[in-house]
Amino acid sequence: MSSADTIGLWHGIQRSTEHGSFSVMDIYSESDASVRVRLAITVAGQEYLHTLRVGETFPVRDETWQLTDLTGWPSEDDWLVLLRRVAPAPA
Repeated sequence: MSSADTIGLWHGIQRSTEHGSFSVMDIYSESDASVRVRLAITVAGQEYLHTLRVGETFPVRDETWQLTDLTGWPSEDDWLVLLRRVAPAPA
């Protein structure tokens, strides 16, 4: 599940797009039971790490992306992280 504005990430799969390379480094539960997703994004050879809850946003170049969904977790292998571009780069 990937398009220009949506990227689906599964266990052990890295997605390379025109925006950069996206992968999930870790998913874990905090002491307050909130779930965090640790993303690695590589853009032009530089790696950026983001630790996010569902609904939070992060930058990729001049764009804004959002962690929109996490399904199937806490299964170790059967989960899906969904990212969506919410603000494209200025024209």
